[in-house]
Amino acid sequence: MGLLSRAMPLGLSWGWTEFSTFDHETSLVSAAAFLAFHIIVIVWFVRLLTCTRVDDALSSQWTKVQYMSSAVLLMLAIELPVLLSTPNEGLMDLIQGTDPKLSEILARVPAIQQGPSPPLILRNRHMQFIPWMIQNEIHRRFSSIPFQRINVEVSDCANKMEGCHIPHMNDTIALDIFPPFHDSIYTNKFNKSSPIILFAPGLRCHSQDLPGNSIIRKAFESGFRSIVVNRRGLVQQLKSPRLNIFGDVDDLEQIYFYIKRELVSSDCPLFLHGISAGTAVTVSALSKWDKRRIDQPDRETPVFVASIDVVPGYDISKALNRERFLWPYNDLLMQGVKDHFVLQNEELLRRHDSDAVDRMLGASSLQEVVDAGVIFAGYANTTSYYQDTNPINEVRHITTPKLVINAADDPCCNIANLYEQSPYPQHEGKTFAQMIRETERGMVAVTYTGSHAPFVCTRNRWLPFVNDPLTGGWMLNSWADQVAIEYYRAALDVYGDRRFL
Repeated sequence: MGLLSRAMPLGLSWGWTEFSTFDHETSLVSAAAFLAFHIIVIVWFVRLLTCTRVDDALSSQWTKVQYMSSAVLLMLAIELPVLLSTPNEGLMDLIQGTDPKLSEILARVPAIQQGPSPPLILRNRHMQFIPWMIQNEIHRRFSSIPFQRINVEVSDCANKMEGCHIPHMNDTIALDIFPPFHDSIYTNKFNKSSPIILFAPGLRCHSQDLPGNSIIRKAFESGFRSIVVNRRGLVQQLKSPRLNIFGDVDDLEQIYFYIKRELVSSDCPLFLHGISAGTAVTVSALSKWDKRRIDQPDRETPVFVASIDVVPGYDISKALNRERFLWPYNDLLMQGVKDHFVLQNEELLRRHDSDAVDRMLGASSLQEVVDAGVIFAGYANTTSYYQDTNPINEVRHITTPKLVINAADDPCCNIANLYEQSPYPQHEGKTFAQMIRETERGMVAVTYTGSHAPFVCTRNRWLPFVNDPLTGGWMLNSWADQVAIEYYRAALDVYGDRRFL
């Protein structure tokens, strides 16, 4: 596994999954201690500033020093083992497919092999979420992206495995587009041939929070138009009882052809970008479409110049289990999924299958929510659902240039998912990492840090900020965003002729 063998000496003897869980719990306590330390400091200064008698302040000074010293020692005692056992910046592993052109991509995008370099206080995976979430809220409230929204009608069969002559599971997919196709102050340098990135957002995310939207701002700065594909139920209530929280390949195909026929010119290059849970539909779609293009060359099939997936979970039949998608994030997102997808559409879903709704609401993990709701995705049981939708099933069929980005310290998508041996017969006992290495144009960059999507980076700068091209202010510098835009630029040069396939 190359660099990986040096990254987990403890994991080799004890078990990488167990070590990752221990490392997660240790860093969680460390983050709490770090926050407690700052609270103590703030309280100390407030009390010091509000003291009316000097003697009182001096008499309690030793106690305050004890509190502060205890907090610092606790933080260091917990954090130092992590700092000493695992590097805190750079690339842990790079998996590369067989196409020699991938080396040309790497030469054009040196940031891939450099990996992120977070500031000291953000090396903790949980601490990275804090400034990132604050930025997301600021963007949402005060500098939201002025998207153009287009609603597209889509349809589907009641049972996907049986098919149908007249699809009747009709609904609306909301496309959020920036910069818009109509005239605006943002469209001066854009036209119908400008490259487009299609985004598949995360589990409960949307166009203003994919999670985050700095990648859309970076794309705009670099001349890429963004189209966020808000899958069914994400930003609008359901019109029919069809719900797949990972997204639907058939819906995505209908969206692709709508864009090609109604919005862009024939030579417009398209890119496909999945984030977190949104990676499941992008990988599944490419594996099906790339295989279909070979097996049925006369059939019209979606084509992308290149694709990126950020923090995927790989085998979705178990990626959301509590052992892999760790506390407290499993509980936090599980309740949000129930509220957003199930309770908001409860009456409609119950008319289709009330027992399934009860199972979804009674689930004790995100994985159980998905398993209980497969009937609404168009499948009779979990077996048929995962046979048709699990992104790792036919990953070796993908010929589209694809970069996958994972972080070893991700608390939501356990990096062990990538290196575990596949239990499926067609994979011949190989790990998913091995299978990606055997693909033609696949590439996986595994970083030491980055958490679940922030990838905050201070390389070649004093502070982790870059210019916000929309507001002229500042936003967090994301290594993943930088790599994504540079990768798409390089792919346009190296694989640009794919737009004409």
